[in-house]
Amino acid sequence: MIQVFDNFIEDHVAQLVDLHMREISWKYDYASVEGGKNKHWHVLGGHDIEECNKNGYEFVEPLWNSVEKNFTGENEVEMERVYFNAHTHGIEPHVHLDDGDITMIYYPRMDWEKEDGGGTMIQEKNSHPTYLQYIGNRLIAFTASLPHQGQPVSRECYKLRTVVVFKTSFKDKSKSAWYNKLKKDKKLDMDKVKIELRD
Repeated sequence: MIQVFDNFIEDHVAQLVDLHMREISWKYDYASVEGGKNKHWHVLGGHDIEECNKNGYEFVEPLWNSVEKNFTGENEVEMERVYFNAHTHGIEPHVHLDDGDITMIYYPRMDWEKEDGGGTMIQEKNSHPTYLQYIGNRLIAFTASLPHQGQPVSRECYKLRTVVVFKTSFKDKSKSAWYNKLKKDKKLDMDKVKIELRD
């Protein structure tokens, strides 16, 4: 499953999110794959809206409110965590899989140009890879277990490619393949489980 939501939040709110993302104190040396050589900038926002607000990331709330409006009924999701990633030209994140059921990536930079690159490539089974262009105020959502990768930024782009990432799971746990796969191993504490992806 791959879904794209353009003009995800109201334009004036999107402008504020963009401004707040530019003020983040980034931490370098994060790898999307354990033991991976390629690093990028990464900051954890929180595991719920209360924690995000406490950590000073109040701008996440309007994004999450829009997520809840768009994912309803049997597709209703709950937040596992939200974080922020960034990279520039010369940094290429690894192809990787995510934990959870649905990964959502929001593109906050309103000044991003098509020529800047930096979209997201997603590989669905038995199909060609799908390239989703980075467009400001766009949210992409996809099945978390699909291989995906943040794409390189053009060498002529001097902007920081930033994203807001929501890791989510279905509220209806009978629909959650991720949750039920973990639950089969009764030794796991479902509140403390950490997924490690290995080659």
